[in-house]
Amino acid sequence: MKRNSFLLLLFTIFGSCNCDQEILVETLGNPCYVDSEGKIVLLSFNSSEYRKLNIGECSTGLTNRDESGNLVCWGEVKPDEEDCNSLDDNCNGLIDDDFSGYELLRPYYSNQNNCISFGVCRYADQKCISGEWVCLYPDTYGKEVCDGKDNDCDMSVDEDTYEDPIFTDGERYVYTGDPDTINVGECRAGYKECVDGVISIRNMRTPIPEVCGNDNDDDCDGITDEVETDSLQKDFALIIDYSGSMSFIVESVADALCSWSSQGVLQNSRFAVIGIGYADGTEFNQMKVLSDFTDSGTACAAIRAANNFQFSGGVELQLDATYNSNDPNSIGYVSWSSNNKKILIFSDELMQEDMFLDIQQGIENVVQQCEENNYIIGAFINYDISDQQLWVDLTQRCGGFLDYLSYHTQQMIDTLNYWIGGDC
Repeated sequence: MKRNSFLLLLFTIFGSCNCDQEILVETLGNPCYVDSEGKIVLLSFNSSEYRKLNIGECSTGLTNRDESGNLVCWGEVKPDEEDCNSLDDNCNGLIDDDFSGYELLRPYYSNQNNCISFGVCRYADQKCISGEWVCLYPDTYGKEVCDGKDNDCDMSVDEDTYEDPIFTDGERYVYTGDPDTINVGECRAGYKECVDGVISIRNMRTPIPEVCGNDNDDDCDGITDEVETDSLQKDFALIIDYSGSMSFIVESVADALCSWSSQGVLQNSRFAVIGIGYADGTEFNQMKVLSDFTDSGTACAAIRAANNFQFSGGVELQLDATYNSNDPNSIGYVSWSSNNKKILIFSDELMQEDMFLDIQQGIENVVQQCEENNYIIGAFINYDISDQQLWVDLTQRCGGFLDYLSYHTQQMIDTLNYWIGGDC
């Protein structure tokens, strides 16, 4: 009976073991790690757990004994927070990834993001690329250009300085007239200027039909004030912006016409008056023929009669008024009779239209009409208007001129005398 009990004990001890599992013996130099409770756990080089703990920068340690003879696990490297260094610091098999497995990223609002935070760079995220933090600046970042933005991210918008110009000398100066006329008579190259994010061309003068009586060579042919047409009669259609801000300008235009009338100047010329941004007191007409072609004195009276704040309002449709004044089928048509036809636009507003697809199509339609009907366009606008290039395009292509409004009465009158001139 005792013998059977001894055999049963042996069977219980050896029969219940897993004979395939490697029995680890405490030896120096054995793979190991320290668990969460601070206990040293021995591993086999061939175990799956050993392989899992030796990924990326992580590695198991090796057993050894300290000076007191205690067993220690030396050299173990545990997972760490991922850094941008082309290494797998958190030991998940991925390099430079965040907790979700994506590439490391510092959003623009992160305190760790050290990208430039001004201008177009303001919302630049920072991404880890090939072990380096790289700022993801937009395509608009770089050399300053004229677009109303701070492209070089230095807290200044559209700065155009001698040290860092927007335009090179080859780009800055512009002349669209016949090259043979530059610096002849009144013709001069203009220069580009950035105004509110839009490129404007300042002070360019190209040839226009000779203005009689101003002692200038306007057509830049080397001859001053020559008579170029057999007819001395001129028709001027004045398209005037009656918005409230134009009140003093409107009065100056009226003063000029009354002065010509009292002095007997331009007796062979006729004037029509077309109001834009105009209201008749009950509704916005937006544009209205205030006077068909007549003498300067009558036109002066018509301009003054309408220069009242109760008539200001509506949209300043400069392109529509110009086109309609030459369209016999429009209520805005005026009865042209001269071969010498000029439209003069006075407005301190951006170029506007309502009857075309857009501004550019409106310009193309008006240019086609001015070429077919043989009229020129002159315009008086604000110096700092942001769409000045559109006005340059319109007036140059229609053989006219561009000048600036003045709120100084005599200066505005002098400007009109210069461009309209006198009888020859």
